[in-house]
Amino acid sequence: MTAQHSRQAALAILGLFVLLSLVYSVVNPIFEAPDEVYHYPYVKHLADGYGLPVQRLEQEALWEQEGSQPPLYHALSAALTFWIDTDDLPQVRQLNPHARIGIPLAEDNKNMVLHDPRREALPWRGTVLAVHLIRFFSVLLGAGTLWCTYRLGRNVFPRRPWVALGAMLLNALNPMFVFISSSINNDNLIVLLSSVVLLMLVRIVQRGTQDRQLLALGIIIGLACLSKLSGVALVPLAMLALALRQVPEKSFALRKKGWRRAARRWLWECALVCIPVLLVAGWWYLRNWRLYGELTGVERMLAVFGRRSHAPSPVEAWREFKGFCISFWGLFGIVNVLLRPLWLYKILDAFSLFCLIGIVRWGIRAWRERRLPSKWRELLLLGTWIIVIILSLFRWTMMTKASQGRLIFPAISAICLFLSLGFLSWFPERSRHNALGGLALLMGALTISAPFTAIQPAYAPPPVITEAEIPASASPYCVTYGGMMELVAYRVEAEQVRPGESFPVTLYWKALAPMDENLSIYIHLFGRDGQPLGQRDSYHGGGNYPSRLWTPGEIVADTFSVPVRLDAAGPVAAEIEVGLYRLSTMGPLPAFDAKGNRVGRPVIGRIKVDVPTASTEPGEYLDVTFGNQVRLVGYDLQTASVQPGASLSLSLHWHVIGGLERDYTVFVHLVDGQEQIVGQGDAPPMNNDYPTSFWGVGETLVDKHRLEVKEDAAPGVCGLFVGLYDPTTGERLPLSDSEGNLKGDRAFVTQMEIREW
Repeated sequence: MTAQHSRQAALAILGLFVLLSLVYSVVNPIFEAPDEVYHYPYVKHLADGYGLPVQRLEQEALWEQEGSQPPLYHALSAALTFWIDTDDLPQVRQLNPHARIGIPLAEDNKNMVLHDPRREALPWRGTVLAVHLIRFFSVLLGAGTLWCTYRLGRNVFPRRPWVALGAMLLNALNPMFVFISSSINNDNLIVLLSSVVLLMLVRIVQRGTQDRQLLALGIIIGLACLSKLSGVALVPLAMLALALRQVPEKSFALRKKGWRRAARRWLWECALVCIPVLLVAGWWYLRNWRLYGELTGVERMLAVFGRRSHAPSPVEAWREFKGFCISFWGLFGIVNVLLRPLWLYKILDAFSLFCLIGIVRWGIRAWRERRLPSKWRELLLLGTWIIVIILSLFRWTMMTKASQGRLIFPAISAICLFLSLGFLSWFPERSRHNALGGLALLMGALTISAPFTAIQPAYAPPPVITEAEIPASASPYCVTYGGMMELVAYRVEAEQVRPGESFPVTLYWKALAPMDENLSIYIHLFGRDGQPLGQRDSYHGGGNYPSRLWTPGEIVADTFSVPVRLDAAGPVAAEIEVGLYRLSTMGPLPAFDAKGNRVGRPVIGRIKVDVPTASTEPGEYLDVTFGNQVRLVGYDLQTASVQPGASLSLSLHWHVIGGLERDYTVFVHLVDGQEQIVGQGDAPPMNNDYPTSFWGVGETLVDKHRLEVKEDAAPGVCGLFVGLYDPTTGERLPLSDSEGNLKGDRAFVTQMEIREW
């Protein structure tokens, strides 16, 4: 491949990147990128002429922890947008109180803010216009990084243009890099400046430099130090490059003769770099010292953002490493929108491993063929920068949870160069163009599709339907809330769930009146004795279609995944309660049924929470079966006698052998010699927390009942009987013995004696 063809291919890749980045910037709703919702208020603060923000712990600010960041990116963005009237920021930047930030597997509420399509549609105005202009500025910064990656590859491997093009391709078609490059984030400036510095340092190592070039290098590093704290690490990297320059190309050490002169020259060159750095960026770090008593401002940032409560365990560290790998390639939104389908991450992990093995393979071969010494200084420099950035991220992660792959993008030019080298090392020279073509097709398909398969669906409002489109499988409910919304129907799309799992619920809402507020939905799950077992709160449309946007008559289907607590007691037929409330007061809206009657607790239905129970042996054994469906295997009774007017507690041990379709009531009768009932305790089993229609085959249950003895019961010996009946018809389940013979409709448990006081 000629230099001209290589350059033309690079320009084509650059054009594709710019086009893709613009698509990402338009498809992704504003403020739906990492920290964008905080970076922009920083920009607006400067654009409005209020100067640099001061981080005061006693005062909350819209920029939160980002106010501790060096200001260059934000100042440049402010210079681009100062002329725009952005007083509508409070209306545009309405935070979603139910947002599920940093939860990639969350199925809804991925939006950090509430989006009004009318405000964000073309033609852009106000804050929306300013955000998109800054995003376009970020795209240009990303394009600059991309070109540096290509030039870096051409300088390190001038005779291998495929390596440079491969590095540029991997950089341009990394979905996460494209995503960040299309957002408001100071990462974009520090990544560009770091890549520029790397390119300059490689050229210094290869060709030497003049004093004015060192001064220019110092200015650029100073600008990097004003972009993000990681820019400070470029200073020692430059010193390393200047030291490597003193080492002869094919030797790993200086000759004894001339080492003093080389040391003096190195010190002079370091001074030429460091002086501009101090002049350009020193004032910012002195300001931090004056305001916060520290040069970097890191402690103040941590005080705002929050520290780790403890060092990560090995399991937590492994999970964070997996998250780091995922977020290097593509984790969009506020660290909560994944590439689809999820198996793409396995392919990307395999590709990364393939490249890493290829690097080791290339290094071993180059060492054996003695080709490594000609490049060892450049490769050492690039490798050192990658290690420095990774160690910086590790240190930062130990202070706060921040294991995001984008944070190593300041080294992305070097990373992509090594990945390209490792990938191409597997292919012979004659087929490398085919290998790059295949890589371009695969990565291109991934990166081009991501906005439409991952990002856009995460923020899409639900479709508006008609009553005729409500599926027949949905159960009618027809309860209104505060005269504003009607829950027309619902569908619980699971019959049972285990602790720690979730189950889907679809709610069909109808707007009854215009609403000037956003109502919150609550879905609560209650178990035995009203124990809270799970909860899900949200705005309508999974956060993407809050009620303020609705017009009367619209019907929307809201599907939510309701989690069940790990400590849920059961088994139990948990009640599902659904309602609406105002977040400002936390007060629920009153619910009324179709006849206008007040509904105390709007329970739409029940779901079985299946909790395995330990087998409990009864105090006394029985073997009787009701309706060939449930067997009474024993009971617990603490006394054999009782007084008139007293009560006694009886525990029945049931074993389910067949499905029960109805909800039966258990009767416990104390019957005297004349077949008169002198004591009774009829009640649904398990206090109605677990009706018989929910009982599962094979379950063994302990069912407690209380029997009240009549005050006028005559002394004597009575029989204690137990049975099951349908409360709507009074029909009892027939009793059969172990051989299947019918034995009436009640089981004799034991004899009891009624004694006088």
